[in-house]
Amino acid sequence: MTRDWNVLHWLPANRMFLRVFSLFGGLLLAMTLIYGALIIPLQRDSLLKVMYSQASTVSRSIIQACSDAMLTDDFGFIVEHNLQVLQSNKSIESVVIVPKRGVAVHIVPGGWNMQETKKGGLPDANVEKESYGVVKSAGGKSFYRYVAPIRFSGVGWGTIQIDFNTNEYEANIAEMYRQLFYISILAVLAILPVGYLFTLWLTRPIATISAAASRVAMGDLGAHVSIVRKDEIGQLSKSFNQMVDALQDSRNVLQNYNLELERKVAERTSELDELNRTLDQRVRDEIAKRKEQENLLIHQSRLAAMGEMIGAIAHQWRQPLNALSLVLQNMLMQHRMGQLTDESMNRMEAKASQLVDRMSFTIDEFRNFFKPGKHPELFNLALAVKSAADIMEGVFKNHNIRLEIECDDKIELFGLAGEFSQVVLNLLSNAKDAIIESNQRGGYVHVRARQFENRLLVDVEDNGGGIEPAILNKVFEPYFSTKDEGKGSGIGLYMSKMIVENSLKGRLEVANAAEGARFTINLPLAGAS
Repeated sequence: MTRDWNVLHWLPANRMFLRVFSLFGGLLLAMTLIYGALIIPLQRDSLLKVMYSQASTVSRSIIQACSDAMLTDDFGFIVEHNLQVLQSNKSIESVVIVPKRGVAVHIVPGGWNMQETKKGGLPDANVEKESYGVVKSAGGKSFYRYVAPIRFSGVGWGTIQIDFNTNEYEANIAEMYRQLFYISILAVLAILPVGYLFTLWLTRPIATISAAASRVAMGDLGAHVSIVRKDEIGQLSKSFNQMVDALQDSRNVLQNYNLELERKVAERTSELDELNRTLDQRVRDEIAKRKEQENLLIHQSRLAAMGEMIGAIAHQWRQPLNALSLVLQNMLMQHRMGQLTDESMNRMEAKASQLVDRMSFTIDEFRNFFKPGKHPELFNLALAVKSAADIMEGVFKNHNIRLEIECDDKIELFGLAGEFSQVVLNLLSNAKDAIIESNQRGGYVHVRARQFENRLLVDVEDNGGGIEPAILNKVFEPYFSTKDEGKGSGIGLYMSKMIVENSLKGRLEVANAAEGARFTINLPLAGAS
């Protein structure tokens, strides 16, 4: 296929692109809001400090200028001086001087009045330390109030209270909000196009490979991708094309084998007709020929099952592809947050390489499943289970599914480790699908290995709602699936049962548990008679 085909199939809604781009835009918006949340309080504190400095200076100036008048109770001079102060500083709304004895003086730009010190609404004449801050009057108007003690030679004379209007303070705050808004708009206009291009560069090849994999799943083995890049995506593109070519070769071999088998059956039929002329010899020869024909028919049945596996390969590939997508998204998020270190980059690169190797290993395992010459050997149970769990790790995290594994790392089995891991992978995938379809918010899958006499029981239990009792005995039949049409081939559990019974000499069983289904792999322990 050409690159034009890939472009046309990528243009429809791409969920991965939208997730990555939305994450980028969300991070940008969050950084802007954090900037505003940090800078505005600092600016507000700075403005309040300026107002405090002004209030403290005015207070000291008034006390210094009116010290003699205060000591001699010359309130006329006090009033006259403070009226001049209010006229020269338009931001001061009022000055209140409360002596410890006598009457208090309340001075405003339009006049002044005398009040008894015991009357309510006046500051305490015995204030020991200064206080300040923005307050609101009964009418809801805001102003900055500064209250400080008046002392002469360490002796307290009274209290001074100065109220400033907050018009300039509020105007500065409003200006800061406007500037933050303009900065946010400019940041969005400047950075989002870059994020769009980067997200497009990152997700477009993944979408192309996913579309091609869907075509392979529908039987089109002519689907190829043309992605020329010197990174893991380029390597994945090459591996995908090699896989498709290998599948095509396997299909051709299978077709030729069927033709050859039909020719041999025709020959055997002709020979049987010839042998009908003699009874005794014919019976003996026919028994021998029928045994040979039976073996050929069994072999043909196994080859037909190989054809079904071609459709299952694409189903198995979706999980590592999704996991690889999550690795790339994690890489992008850490890069945008400035947390992408060499160590995390190497770790994610190793994870991506592991997924690609696993995909290639899956193809080899499917191709070699029916080939003779595979040698069983001792393998570690915990490592085989972990091999399957690693592939499902990204998918489980994406759907908030918790995976718990209880497995003694000293247990060993005799058989093919790759085929056992494939069975565990199929059961994990089946559990994941059940949890998603049942809309479980706190999904979990529990894998537990336990020994019973000379047998090993490996349970894979989920909370996906279980299986209807009416179809419980049908789940291992070929082509039987409880999923919607197009979402399952019905071959996964059937193939798993074949591997357990034929290759591992065990049993695969299913039962409903408290919250979901429990699949049990029943195997003989290594060395058991």
